[in-house]
Amino acid sequence: MFRFGEYALDPARRVLTRDGAAVTITSRAFDVLLALVSRAGQTVTKDELLATVWPDAVVEEANLTQQIFTLRKLLGHRDADPLIATVPRRGYQFVGRVSGTPRRPSVMEPRTVAGPLRVELALPPQLKLAIESTNVIAVSPDGTVVVAVVTDGELRRLVRRRLHAFEWVPIPGSDGAAAPFFSPDGKWIAFEAGRRLLKIALDDGAMWPVCDVADMRGGTWTHSDTIVFAPGPTTGLFQVEAHGGTPRPLTTLDFDGGERTHRWPHALPDGSGVIFTIGAAGVNSFDDASLAVVRFDGARHQPVLHHGSSGRCDIPGELLWSRGAMLFCSSFDHVAGVVTGAPRVVQHDVAASATGVSHFACSRNRTLVHIPGPAQTMRHALVSVGRDGAPITRHISGEALEEPRWLPDGSAVLSMRQRSSDLWVFDFARGVPSRLTFGGENFSPVPGPATDSITFSSSQGGPADLYVLRLGTATPPVLLVASEFDKVAGSWSPDRNLLIFTEYHPDSGADIWVLDRGQGTVRPFMHTRFNEYSPVFSPDGRFVAYVTDEAGRHEVVVVTFPDGTQKRQISIDGGTEPVWSKDGRDLYYRNGDRMMRVDLSKGIGQAGVPVSLFEGRFVAATVTLANYDVAPDGTTFLMVTAEAMPAPAALAITVGYDSGTAQ
Repeated sequence: MFRFGEYALDPARRVLTRDGAAVTITSRAFDVLLALVSRAGQTVTKDELLATVWPDAVVEEANLTQQIFTLRKLLGHRDADPLIATVPRRGYQFVGRVSGTPRRPSVMEPRTVAGPLRVELALPPQLKLAIESTNVIAVSPDGTVVVAVVTDGELRRLVRRRLHAFEWVPIPGSDGAAAPFFSPDGKWIAFEAGRRLLKIALDDGAMWPVCDVADMRGGTWTHSDTIVFAPGPTTGLFQVEAHGGTPRPLTTLDFDGGERTHRWPHALPDGSGVIFTIGAAGVNSFDDASLAVVRFDGARHQPVLHHGSSGRCDIPGELLWSRGAMLFCSSFDHVAGVVTGAPRVVQHDVAASATGVSHFACSRNRTLVHIPGPAQTMRHALVSVGRDGAPITRHISGEALEEPRWLPDGSAVLSMRQRSSDLWVFDFARGVPSRLTFGGENFSPVPGPATDSITFSSSQGGPADLYVLRLGTATPPVLLVASEFDKVAGSWSPDRNLLIFTEYHPDSGADIWVLDRGQGTVRPFMHTRFNEYSPVFSPDGRFVAYVTDEAGRHEVVVVTFPDGTQKRQISIDGGTEPVWSKDGRDLYYRNGDRMMRVDLSKGIGQAGVPVSLFEGRFVAATVTLANYDVAPDGTTFLMVTAEAMPAPAALAITVGYDSGTAQ
């Protein structure tokens, strides 16, 4: 029994009396009063009061304000002598003298809820969830804290919120953040920002760099204090110590088996490895991707499920995965790496991006967080930008526009994925696209060998072989180079006699080959145990620029042709997608979101220092052909940008989700 002035508060009977007579009081107001009186003289925060009085729901702070107003009126509150004082920006304090045996009652603890509890966490009005190409939400392993990537229209950053709290709290130092994930103990958040993988302590805000990255496709923090991540859209998985260091490969793409990307890793509950998503050549949607497990003991990765993406196993025996906008659960022996039984629907209407990421997260105690919404198609737009990155013209939009290339007549050729991947030519003057190919998967077009022809890759005969198509005619494509392995065209030499291209071999990975049309021969040019790809001739044919991972990350190098005796790394801290200027004086490449330029007017021996021309979130290459081109006069760039996705303003929370029935 708590007594203050003429009042007595009986927690057991839930009765408030005044001079022995019962006082009419609502249940919510009683709970607020009890929480304050039981801690008389102490500040009780707004978050604590909200968690105590409304444990089963998320409510606006105005509800608490209304209850405080009601209590003050009920207790005869006077400004000069208040019983309940406001502590600015924190909460409230009961300042009247209380006798009896004060204690912290059980009502101060979150109540146990029978069955799933579903609530919605709304963001402040000025913020939206920054849904892009990677995951944007994470939940702590104990299910008490949610972290999200939000934007105010200009800046992306991380915010966090305790599930029983009211306010979203910005995480300092997280500007530009993407792809957040928790440490196993829930004390740290790792994320990508500024082309680096960073980690930040949630208690004191200490921040530490882990390693350099470019365009991550997911990460996970294992119990052995190792972080596994996908550093880019066309790579295998890498691992690095959580305290920082040099990343080392964990998985290798099986090019012979059609693998083109490993992404969205998630640690297995016993710490033995990770489960991740595999994207394959010729597959237009990650709905038809596969899930695989790789162990840390060095064994090769093992497929476990087809036609799904974004797999994770937080609870032993259960595998959550997505297809489209639906979240499924399958029985899963993570030790053996075997999925058993039929999948069950866990949640409908889970937002997903075309990159294969489903926007959900879950904890070990069955707290499921997801963004309501549809599965997005990969809609892109072809745009022209200046050398400063400023937009000039938006030309065309469509599903998965990729690999634009200027043609000699001033039009452009590009690939466009709809139900299949085909090549289109775009007439800038008329603003009209015309379809060039029909049947099979057709991609990576390059001008040549004739001024009115293009060379491209096509799977119409099985593996991706190289074909030539004459523009403006009804003549079918002509097979140019065929083998049992996939190939991607790079560029033609100035005399249009030599074609340099990439071949994907199961033993040596990506290698660079040269076709000599005059002699009718094909020979290797760069054939090592490393991956070499994206080869492009310089305008005078004396050099070849390409990308290699021999330094442990992707870098752009230039080598003399045809002897290969001189070689110079051009990029400094990572680079992909090299493209020459038409006069050969400059070489452009991409480093994450930055477009870089290197002055090569004095030769590769005196290459200039790379400088950043502009920065923007343009779509990166998905195979090996650069996903942009430079206008002949060098003043503009043809870029591909992702169409803006809907920006949700709330998260859905299910506490104690049911893995066996549809929700």
